[in-house]
Amino acid sequence: MEQRIELAPNCSLTPTGARRFFIATCLFSLAFAMIFVIHGFWPVLPFWALEMLALGLALNASMRNGTYTQTVLITDSQISLVTRSRHGSQKQEFARHWAKVRLRSPPRRHGLSKLTIESRGRACEVGSFLTEEDRRRLAERLRYLVGGMNESPPLEIDRT
Repeated sequence: MEQRIELAPNCSLTPTGARRFFIATCLFSLAFAMIFVIHGFWPVLPFWALEMLALGLALNASMRNGTYTQTVLITDSQISLVTRSRHGSQKQEFARHWAKVRLRSPPRRHGLSKLTIESRGRACEVGSFLTEEDRRRLAERLRYLVGGMNESPPLEIDRT
């Protein structure tokens, strides 16, 4: 019996939607910029271009982050964590018997917690892109599925 958990960031904007949004924003703001240019305030154009460049870079970064996914596969004997990004795929495996799930509190007051799977001196972060609430729920679920040392529970079929 095995349990699979698929994790992916919430990217509601598709590449086509991002392109359309960028073009519409450029045209709409250019119309306003041209009103100022017609009245002799030509320095508005370079600032408009800088603003649109910043927006384009931000949308590009958002689209690249949408390709990041993690798959946690828990079997009776091991835990496999496969991380896929634009840089390729990376797989880490841990013996389920020795693995621990840790949710570390943030180092700063308003920082983010860090969820890791650890075993024999190795650690791998899971769900770094999740919200705090989602990270806590995932930690709870992983702790239930992995169990503590010497008490790995048998896997059951998740009906949810």
